[in-house]
Formats: sequence, structure tokens, C-alpha cells
Amino acid sequence: MYDFNIEGDLGRHHLTVSGAHAHCGISTCTIHRYAGKTFPPKRQLSKNRVGFLIYQICEWLNGKRGNWQ
Repeated sequence: MYDFNIEGDLGRHHLTVSGAHAHCGISTCTIHRYAGKTFPPKRQLSKNRVGFLIYQICEWLNGKRGNWQ
């Protein structure tokens, strides 16, 4: 089981595309291709930045491949 050690509201809640690439071991091109399909959907973090919710990345690493909310 994968755990990012998030404690309370002070922990990180988002990963950037490059962070997801580093933690998941797949290329950024693959992440962009499958975001919202079999990989968690992208979230707009600011005007020029997108990322992913960490709990969804954990679910993906544990085998979830769809039905993202």
C-alpha cells in the first residue's frame, strides 16, 4: 500500500504532473494521455499550474483505474 504520510491540513494535498511522474514511475506524456480516464483527472491549482489530488494518486497506485469524481 502506498502512503504519502499526510497529517491533518498541514500536509500536501496535491501533486504536480512532474511529482506524479516521480511517484508513479510513468512518463509525463502517459499521465497527460490518460488523465481523467484511467489516471486521476487534472485539477487547476492556479492560473498556470495543474496537479492531482494525492488521495486519488494513492488510489491509482493501489489499483483503481476509473470512476473518478
